[in-house]
Amino acid sequence: MKQSFIILSLLLCCFFYTIPVKAQKKDFSNCTQAGCHHVKVQYENVHSPVEDGCESCHQIGAKDHPVKKKDAVKLVESVPELCQQCHDIPMSGKSIHPPTKSGECLNCHNPHGSDNESLLIDDAGTLCATCHDSYVTREFVHGPVAGGMCTGCHNPHASEYAKLLSRTGQDVCLFCHTAKKDIQSKASVHEPFVEGCMDCHTPHNSNIKYLLVTDVPQLCYECHQTVEVALANKSEVHGPFQEGGKCYLCHNAHVSDFSPLLQMEEKQLCFQCHNKKIKKDGRTIRDIEQDVNANFVHAPVANDGCSACHAAHTPNNYFLLSSAFPAGSYTEGKVENFAHCFDCHDSALMEQAETTSATGFRNGNRNLHYVHVTREKARNCTTCHRTHGSKYEHLIADKVPFGNWEMPMKFTVTASGGSCLTGCHQELGYNR
Repeated sequence: MKQSFIILSLLLCCFFYTIPVKAQKKDFSNCTQAGCHHVKVQYENVHSPVEDGCESCHQIGAKDHPVKKKDAVKLVESVPELCQQCHDIPMSGKSIHPPTKSGECLNCHNPHGSDNESLLIDDAGTLCATCHDSYVTREFVHGPVAGGMCTGCHNPHASEYAKLLSRTGQDVCLFCHTAKKDIQSKASVHEPFVEGCMDCHTPHNSNIKYLLVTDVPQLCYECHQTVEVALANKSEVHGPFQEGGKCYLCHNAHVSDFSPLLQMEEKQLCFQCHNKKIKKDGRTIRDIEQDVNANFVHAPVANDGCSACHAAHTPNNYFLLSSAFPAGSYTEGKVENFAHCFDCHDSALMEQAETTSATGFRNGNRNLHYVHVTREKARNCTTCHRTHGSKYEHLIADKVPFGNWEMPMKFTVTASGGSCLTGCHQELGYNR
């Protein structure tokens, strides 16, 4: 009796054990509810074939399943061909993502579900950083990189553009930086800006502000090498260069209405600094804006602006003049020492002792320029003249520095000449 009871119990156990296994084998859409694969659907985003039934992707062998055995459950087709049955994944182009090229979809995607978009196994930024970890380690990080929005610029699978970009290099940038898009028709456009932003900027991160690939001025010198050479060899250097090569104080890096890429109209730009006296390196630079607004303005300044006489970067001449001109009150009376003035003026005014045409500063035909300038200790032009503008005709100065003394000129104009009463001599006049 006891033996019969044991046999009956064993038969009942076998019977009840086989019922749920057979039900699971028959209803493959119920795999996630059978207490085995429920974790496959506990995500915010579930792969649609999972909801349709596991047989969409898996071959479930009735003999081996659910026994844990290698290859008991096989895919109906290999990856990536299986994925491509539903997903039109680009597999060709100028650049192909290595995981795509090798068909390793599961390196990036969870085939059942994910809490991330596109079934990614991690958020996009973290996932990309597992291979591209150098892109988030510097002081300044591009906004899309910092936000993990790599696909804002790159296609994740393949692209017709280099580096998996979604557009051409410049168009990728202009997609967000729309303010730059409509300005390439400006009067002055920086050539690298036309060709692409990556000549000057790194797209991911940098230790330099504005994501520059190299700090200014070295970045500028990569193209503007003549300026760098001039800086090394010249004694006269414009203030912004002395302060560390701050090219952006005068130039716009992208485009401008004013050539060459000036921040504003030339004179207005210069007067951002030269609207007051500047004391530097033992000398004083006058308030140039005040002179330019005087009654009489030097013609090149009035007609052509500052660049008519001055070079903006590094000429080896006094006060950044484009050709030779003496410093101080005195020099040797040679034409070559005044080359800058003779770019416009007739050198005969200091070469001819007598003339009736070379200058108006003469007593009869006696050339008074010749008297003042042609000697071993010749007067500089600036001893008597303002170079930018003056309240007197012929740009005669009202006063000039003589040591620590501002010496008055007391110049008077007459119909056929004039007179002056300076600290150099008694009142003297001339009559043409």
